[in-house]
Amino acid sequence: MDQVPRDRKYTKTHEWAKLEDGRVKVGLTKHAIDSLGDLTYVEVKSIGTEVEKGGELGLVESNKAVEHIYAPVSGRVVELNSEAGVIEEGGTEITGELEVISEDPYGQGWIVILEPTKLEEEWDQLLSPEEYEKLLAEEG
Repeated sequence: MDQVPRDRKYTKTHEWAKLEDGRVKVGLTKHAIDSLGDLTYVEVKSIGTEVEKGGELGLVESNKAVEHIYAPVSGRVVELNSEAGVIEEGGTEITGELEVISEDPYGQGWIVILEPTKLEEEWDQLLSPEEYEKLLAEEG
């Protein structure tokens, strides 16, 4: 099993959430990336858009599938990782390299940053690294 970083929380839908300076950086786990294969497109809600925990945050396409990205916490989109090829909803020009997401999903390959609106009540509902590892083991 791949190493699951201990400095963040996880969702059952294989997103990670890392608290940094009061904001929540969001990405896809290595498990999600590996199951998707080569990424071809990553789109997220426009900057300023409000999202609810568990609501659709974006879309990721690969040579194998199209999957939704879900918000681990409620908040407002304040930044997206254009250097990793992430584009805003309705955008057309990919300016970065999608390989960054595949090669460094827990570092430079983050997807979006949220300004959380219900952090205190929602953060502890996310999976701990240990709980996420258990989920991965159960999924096989």
